[in-house]
Amino acid sequence: MYAPHTPQNIQDRTLEFQQCVVSFNKRVSKQQQQQQQQQQQASQQQPQINKSQFQIRASEIAKDISRTSELLGKLALLAKKKPLFDDNPVEISELTYVIKQDIFKIEKSLKGLQEYLKSGGDMANSDMKKNSSNVVQLLNTRMRNVSGNFKEVLETRQKTELQNKSRKEKFFSSLQNSQLVQQTTADNPFLFDTGAHASANEALLSLPQDQQMQLLEEQGQEYLQDRNLAVETIESSINQVGQLFQQLATMVNEQSEQVQRIDSNVEDIDMNIVGAQRELLKYFNNISNNRWLYLKIFSVLLVFFILWIMVN
Repeated sequence: MYAPHTPQNIQDRTLEFQQCVVSFNKRVSKQQQQQQQQQQQASQQQPQINKSQFQIRASEIAKDISRTSELLGKLALLAKKKPLFDDNPVEISELTYVIKQDIFKIEKSLKGLQEYLKSGGDMANSDMKKNSSNVVQLLNTRMRNVSGNFKEVLETRQKTELQNKSRKEKFFSSLQNSQLVQQTTADNPFLFDTGAHASANEALLSLPQDQQMQLLEEQGQEYLQDRNLAVETIESSINQVGQLFQQLATMVNEQSEQVQRIDSNVEDIDMNIVGAQRELLKYFNNISNNRWLYLKIFSVLLVFFILWIMVN
């Protein structure tokens, strides 16, 4: 008689299967949690990026203002010197040009920062907007002071140039009226030199008197023309800086008005909140003290309840 063969190697894997299912569910749940956390971090980092952008731009402007102030201090020292010759005109012109370009660059950056602030940017609440407005106002005020100091330095330099020009004219007129050409050439800083230029001075002294006077006049006229050009350049720079100073003053006034409006809005909001709280307290006190209202409500409910019982 045939007997069915039962395999002996069959094992119950139900527990292992359940463990695999539980492990898979945990893995899927963990991945979902990580994705949610990444999305939350991305949404939270966006305003922080905007905020850091405002801070970076404001910090760069502050550094530019500090660097321009250092250059302005160097220019002020040079502008106060009053030598008759060799007053470093090239260095002064270069510093003036660099400072003027830096001022226009900073003014443009301030306008961009102010427009960014007006557009809203990352200003989530009124306090943050107020703080940012104060930062912009402070930068505008510092830049306004730098522009004012630059204008004063240019005006000082202009006065020095005019004084030197007057002294040069007197100096050359005294040379023209002098009868001793050799003495005048020895005293003249253009012709008096030692060492490397001694041979050139001897050649100049060997010239006739008329040629020596003509050469002195040409040198004097050339120098005076250079001084006139320097004065005109300074006047043009003063006008440009004056216009920029007015623009910065307007920006400071606008920023002050904006800060005042924010303060006014905050005060109005506080007053409205206090008023609403006061009205709610009044309403609560009226309800608490009105005993008859409770009795009326209870009576109406009781009547409806009795009618409902009678109808049913």
